[in-house]
Amino acid sequence: MSPSRDEIAAAVREIFQKTLRIEGSRLQPGTHLKEELKLDSLDMIEVVYEVEDRFDVQIPEERLKTITTFDEIVDGLSLALQARAGPES
Repeated sequence: MSPSRDEIAAAVREIFQKTLRIEGSRLQPGTHLKEELKLDSLDMIEVVYEVEDRFDVQIPEERLKTITTFDEIVDGLSLALQARAGPES
């Protein structure tokens, strides 16, 4: 069974906190990663690497280039985990 969206969001917040020392409270629905948090492409690569490692998924490079908000990371990860789990989840 795939984790819930809330569980995924909590795990991604934890990754941001551990990797980039960004407080989880700053990561809300709609938070713009580059504009509000001033993340650069290297920061995003670090976060995505940790997300991929923790959830055992691959995020395509072309998808990485289109991620602009916290929600987009959580939603994309949620979809990838549901697809991997199959229709019974």
